[in-house]
Amino acid sequence: MSNLILVVDDDQLLRMQMRTLLEGEGYEVLEAVNCEDAVSLYTQFQPDMVLLDVVIPGMDGIICCQRLRQIPGKENIPILIITTIDDSASVEKAFAAGATDYVTKPMQLFVWRQRIHRLLEASHTFEKLRQQSEQAQTQEAQLRVALSAAHMGTWEWNIITQRVIWSDNKEAIFGLEKGSFDGTYEAFINCIHPEDRDFVNDYIQQTIESGREYNLEFRVLTPDGNIRWIESKGKVFRDSAGVAVKMSGIDIDITAHKQGESALKESEERWQLALRGNNDGIWDWNVKTNEVFFSARWKAMLGYEEHEITNHIDEWAKRTHPDDIAWVMQVIQDHFDKKTPFYISEHRVLCKDGRYKWILDRGQALWDEDGNVVRMTGSHTDITERKLAEEELQRQNLRSQLFANITLKIRQSLQIDDILQTSVTEVQKLLQADRVLIVKLLPDGVIAVAESVVSGFPVVLGKHITDPCFESDYTELYGQGRINAINDIHQAKIQPCHVELLERFAVKANLVVPIMHQNKLWGLLIAHQCAHTRQWNGWETQLLQQLADQIGVALAQATLLETETRQRQDLVRSNEELQQFAFIASHDLQEPLRKIKTFGDRLKITCGDALTPKGRDYLDRMQNAASRMQTLIEDLLTLSRVTSRGEPFIRVNLIQIAQEVISDLEIPIQQTGATVEVQDLPNIVADPLQMRQLLQNLIGNALKFHRPETSPIVKIYSQDHQSQVNKYAGSECFQLIIEDNGIGFEEKYLQRIFNVFQRLHGRSQYEGTGIGLAICKKIVERHHGSITARSQPGQGATFMITLPIHLY
Repeated sequence: MSNLILVVDDDQLLRMQMRTLLEGEGYEVLEAVNCEDAVSLYTQFQPDMVLLDVVIPGMDGIICCQRLRQIPGKENIPILIITTIDDSASVEKAFAAGATDYVTKPMQLFVWRQRIHRLLEASHTFEKLRQQSEQAQTQEAQLRVALSAAHMGTWEWNIITQRVIWSDNKEAIFGLEKGSFDGTYEAFINCIHPEDRDFVNDYIQQTIESGREYNLEFRVLTPDGNIRWIESKGKVFRDSAGVAVKMSGIDIDITAHKQGESALKESEERWQLALRGNNDGIWDWNVKTNEVFFSARWKAMLGYEEHEITNHIDEWAKRTHPDDIAWVMQVIQDHFDKKTPFYISEHRVLCKDGRYKWILDRGQALWDEDGNVVRMTGSHTDITERKLAEEELQRQNLRSQLFANITLKIRQSLQIDDILQTSVTEVQKLLQADRVLIVKLLPDGVIAVAESVVSGFPVVLGKHITDPCFESDYTELYGQGRINAINDIHQAKIQPCHVELLERFAVKANLVVPIMHQNKLWGLLIAHQCAHTRQWNGWETQLLQQLADQIGVALAQATLLETETRQRQDLVRSNEELQQFAFIASHDLQEPLRKIKTFGDRLKITCGDALTPKGRDYLDRMQNAASRMQTLIEDLLTLSRVTSRGEPFIRVNLIQIAQEVISDLEIPIQQTGATVEVQDLPNIVADPLQMRQLLQNLIGNALKFHRPETSPIVKIYSQDHQSQVNKYAGSECFQLIIEDNGIGFEEKYLQRIFNVFQRLHGRSQYEGTGIGLAICKKIVERHHGSITARSQPGQGATFMITLPIHLY
C-alpha cells in the first residue's frame, strides 16, 4: 500500500509541483490550502507524512504543527516544514513546535525527494521498534502473571533488624489475608507447621554460618487448618567484614507436586502446551552431560526440522557466529560464577539457509549443594528485525551527521573557489576514494575546477577534458538527473575510447552525479577509485547526490552574494556622485545668486534715482526670484542631508528643544499675536539638530498658515502609544502632536503635502518652497517613525508623529 502524504500550502503552483513529484514517486497525495483544512484532513485520513509551509494566511504553519502534534494516535507522523533559504528563525520555531525536519524554497527536486523518502523510512522503522517494544512489555506482563499463577512469592529478611518483607502473593501462598503479615521473623516461623519449625530454624542458622545455598522444602499451616508444601530458595548477603546482614529469595507453593503423580502429570502437560504455544525457543542444558533439550520452536526458528538437530551443546556452539562465541561463553561463565543473577546475551546464530539471525538468549543456572552448576534453562527470542532496524537507524544517523558536517563546512564560505575545494576535500575523506573532483561544463568539454587526490595518482585539476565517445545527448541526460556508477571500467558497457580516457587518469571505478545551478547543469561531482575496482553502494550514491545538491545551493548563494556586492558598490558610487552634486549645489550654484543679489543692491543704491518705476519693479522681481532660488537650493540641500549628514543619536529633552525653537520664532510669533503652548514631552534617543528642525518646520507652518484676523494658537503635546511596538527599534512608541487653529486643508491632499515641491496655495498667498513637510517626513523616517495629519478647511490641522522612545 502506498504512503499517503498531506501537502499544506496556499500556493497552488507549489502544491501542483509537489503533487507531481510525490505521485511520480508512487505516493498518494492530499492537499490543504490552509491550516484548518489540514487539521481536518489529518484527523480524518491519518496520513503517513505532512509537508507544511511555514507562511500560510490565517493560522500559520508553526501553530498548525503544534495543533497536529496534539492530535492523539499519530504523534510520531513526520512533519516536514517548508521555509525559505534564509528563514532560520522559522526553522527553530518549527522544531520547537514538533517538526521532524525542514526543506527550503525554491524547490530542489533531488533534496525534497530524498528527504521525504528518508523520513518515511525512518518513520516506518520507528513504528516497527515501537511495536516490538510493546510486544516485549506484553511478554513481561505475561511473565508476571505466570509467576503469580505458579504460586511464587518473594521475600527479604534483614538479619540485623529481624524485619521480613514479603510480596503480596507470598501471603496468599501462606494462606494469609493481604496485609496481615506483620513483617517479623517470629511471625514467619509461626506460619510453619509445628513439626517443621525447629528444622527450618536450624537450617536457616546453618546456612548463615556456613555460607551454603539456602534451599529447602517445608510445610506451612494455614489459618483455615490446611497444609501446604513450600520450596524456599535464597541467598545470604554479607557486609565488607563478612557478617551476614540480609537474606533474600523466593518461596514456591509445591503442594500440587507433593500431592502425587497425577498433579505431576498435569504439570507436565501444561509444560508441553506452554512449549508449543510459546513463540520463543526453549532449551534445557544438563551441564554435567552436555545434553540439551531443544524445543521444536527453537529448531524451527533456525529453519530445521525436529530430527535434524541432536540433543548436544555442540549443536548450539557450532552455530553461534565465530565473532560472538568467545564473549558469549564468557557471559555464561560469569553467570556460573554467580557474578550475574541471570544469563542474558544478544548474538548471531547460523540458520539452515546460511543466513545469521540475531537471538536474544536468556537463562538461569541451577547449582548443587557444593556450588557446582548442574543445569541451566533458558529461551531464544528472534530479534533480527529489531537489530536490523537499529543498525539501519544508526547508519542513517551517521550519514545524516556526516552530511550535516560537510554541508556546514560548505556553507561557511560564500566564495565559489572555497566552496568547491572544501567539497572535494570532505567527500574524499568521507568516501575514502582515491580522487574526488568537480568539473565545470564548457561548450566543448569540461574543465576540472577542484580536486582532492591521493598522492601517487595523476592530477586532473585545471585540465580541459574532451571525450569524443560521449553521445550528443550526454549533457541532456545529466541535466535530467542522471547518475553514472561504474564498478569496473573493463566490465562496464562503455566504448573503448571512454575506457582509454579513464585509464589516462588511472581510474578503475567511478561515480558521477550532476551539479545543478539555477535549474541547469553546471558541472559534475565525480569520485574515482584508482588503486582497485569498487562496488558503489546505495548510501554512497545517495550521499554524493545530496552533496551535489548542496553544492548547487551554495553556488546559487555565492552568485547572489557576488551580485549583491556589485550592486552595493554601484550604490556607494551613486551616493558619492550625489554627495558631489550636493557640494556643487551648496557652493557653485549659489555663487551666481549671491552676485545677482549683491549687484542688485548696488544698482538700487547708485542708480535708483535714474531708474523708472517699471525698471525698479523689474529689479525687485529679479532680486525676489534670486532669494527664492537661494532658499530653494538651501531647502533641497537640507532634504538631501537628512540621512547623509545626520548627527549620532543621543538622549534628547524635547521640552528644551521646543522652547529653543519658540525662542528662535519669537518675531513671527509677535507679528501674528500667536500663542504657543508646550505640555509635557518625553526624553527620547534621537538626533537633536533634526528634532529641532522638525519642530521648527511644523510650528513655522502653523504660524504661516493662520486664518486672517485670527491669532494663531499652537499646542504641542505627547501621548503614549503603548499598543504599538516599533518593528525596527524594538521599542515602545509615543506620539508627538502639533495642533493649530489655522486654515486647514482637505484630507484628500494628505499624501501630497509630504512630497517635494507640493503646494496647496500660490506664492502670492503664502511664501515657501513646498519642501518643509518633505524634510519633516524624511527626518521622522530616519528615526524609524511615521508622520500623518488630520484636518478640515477652516478648522486647523493636527500633525501626529509616531516615534520610538528608545532606539537601539
